[in-house]
Amino acid sequence: MLIAGASLCMAQLSSTVALSNGVEVQVTANLGQPTGAETLTVEMARASGNSFYRIFKDQNNLDVFAYELSIGLSPDGKELHFVGKPVETEFAARYPNADAGKPVPTLSSDHEFVPLESGQDDQIGLFEIPGVGLRVSDSVKATLHAAGEGAGSGGPLRFADLKVSINGTPAAGPARASVSGRYAMFYIPGQGGYFFATEAPSGRNFTKAGSIDHNRMQFNVDNVSYDCSGGESVLDNAEGGEIWVFHDPSYQPTGNWTEDISAPANHPAKAGFFTAASDSLSWWLP
Repeated sequence: MLIAGASLCMAQLSSTVALSNGVEVQVTANLGQPTGAETLTVEMARASGNSFYRIFKDQNNLDVFAYELSIGLSPDGKELHFVGKPVETEFAARYPNADAGKPVPTLSSDHEFVPLESGQDDQIGLFEIPGVGLRVSDSVKATLHAAGEGAGSGGPLRFADLKVSINGTPAAGPARASVSGRYAMFYIPGQGGYFFATEAPSGRNFTKAGSIDHNRMQFNVDNVSYDCSGGESVLDNAEGGEIWVFHDPSYQPTGNWTEDISAPANHPAKAGFFTAASDSLSWWLP
């Protein structure tokens, strides 16, 4: 999860995800100028396939504010649309003691950001805590890369033009562009989501399932063998190494922001296959 302390004055708390359809999204919290008298942390958690909870906690680990951020792609693929929404019954059921049994403060109504073209950003004011310098806002930034361009904030893992075979049979790919980040994943319709790290993420049910050799990654989960190959080395800073994997067969994106609108009708991306990379697993996993 994305976690940082408000005692770091002027801290800008960012999380970025990039997809092989060229969509890249960055969400940044600005805490104002905290005095340190009140400690604030920020978490992001997946709500659905196209929306995420943004959760602000105090030093007692109680939620002081939360809202849901949804993402959509315009029909022509040239704009990203963001909507901030109040958290409601689903959030309360998932986090029943988030604020010691009290309703968590949230937005009073839906907030639609301006439609963002590549390179643009917009901001939403969230809440203030008087006397301690906390004036909290979130900004979102959209980057829409052209087909074939690499995307991502950088990191040890890179998926470039990835193709996937299952038990020796081609199953998906190639993805249309490369993505890179601390974590990487791919989604295959009917198979779910596969999530990758170069070491075991704390608090996550990842297993050391395979290895990387230059542009090839092989692993075994649920007694099924996977062979993945790409156009570039999978590891950014090494020729090979171990890979940690988590498979969620129930994972399914919703909305259209993961779709490759520009893909030809018969291309695998049109059917839903995509790769992604991020600095936070919270983009995909609850």
